[in-house]
Amino acid sequence: MSRDAGGSKDSQKHRRLHWSEFSRFAARVGHTLENVNEVEDWMLEHFVWFLVAGAMKPGTLANYRASLSVIQTMAGQDMSDSTRSRALQLERRDRHGRHRARTQQEFNDLLCEAQKIDNGVVHVIRLMRWLGLRMREALMCGKSLETWRELILQGNRRLPIERGAKNGRPRRTEVLMDHVDETLEAINAAIDFCRDRDFELISGCNADLKSAKSRLKSRFEQLPMRRDLASHSLRFTYAVDFANAALDRGTPPVEVLTQLSDRLGHGPSRMKMILEVYCWQIRHRFPEKIQLPSDFVPRAPAKEAATPEPGDFGDKNRVSNEAHKRWTSSRNRRIRSTREGKSYPKFLTNK
Repeated sequence: MSRDAGGSKDSQKHRRLHWSEFSRFAARVGHTLENVNEVEDWMLEHFVWFLVAGAMKPGTLANYRASLSVIQTMAGQDMSDSTRSRALQLERRDRHGRHRARTQQEFNDLLCEAQKIDNGVVHVIRLMRWLGLRMREALMCGKSLETWRELILQGNRRLPIERGAKNGRPRRTEVLMDHVDETLEAINAAIDFCRDRDFELISGCNADLKSAKSRLKSRFEQLPMRRDLASHSLRFTYAVDFANAALDRGTPPVEVLTQLSDRLGHGPSRMKMILEVYCWQIRHRFPEKIQLPSDFVPRAPAKEAATPEPGDFGDKNRVSNEAHKRWTSSRNRRIRSTREGKSYPKFLTNK
């Protein structure tokens, strides 16, 4: 189910681990789950409070709830209402102050230190800063560099990012209007560097992406890239420059946040997060009370979850909607087709 839901390999792995931990919790309270669709609302809610009692941080707790919601959705159950932060009155994670934009002097000092270690790291840093790339996107963009250069020379400032995008969702970034020359210079230098290296900016010891990513992380640890000036601060620098330039041109604040959310790969609907996280340093340039589209969407009333009686906990929830029927029937067909002509141990065939 996690694989069918999509996402990165890490996201799929984390979903499986989170759901396994939940199933162990259910077994500890006397309910061994044989199927995913046997989960009841009260189990998920009690598991959430169990994690809260263990002093789990709000950000980690949100990841657990998202994993459980995805798995239950794939099973044909909508458990989102029973584990919403608002419904359970959970503390929201505070993402403020984690990173900040670098000054030009700090960026120049970072490049000087990187040149002493690895020239490939220099090109990765420059691309992350001028195009707002994530680390994985900058690591894998080598084969897209020539396409980007041609687009810029043709006067197009929107560049497609098709390799390394988060959750495999292609997006388009934008070259900063006031820094076209710096961006083009960074792309040309990166092309010259990686043309004879099969367009790889960083090469790992095992000639695969995992080892290349590990090497890049180890290089970052040797540089002044920690805490508020970690590698993500390069994206913050891009975001602040983009927002300042758009506001100077007279673009409406809401439109600025919409465009920036899209350029950073968060989609056009994360304006509130963009304002509070990426633009916190220039918050004074936006109206004090700004109405964002997500702020005035009426919230649906929360469903009141019935409190189960002590004797009702043994009853299993028999949810079997059309989505779950389609999934189970297709799964059974795959199993039957796979078993044709093969012999299996008796304990497997009985299942």
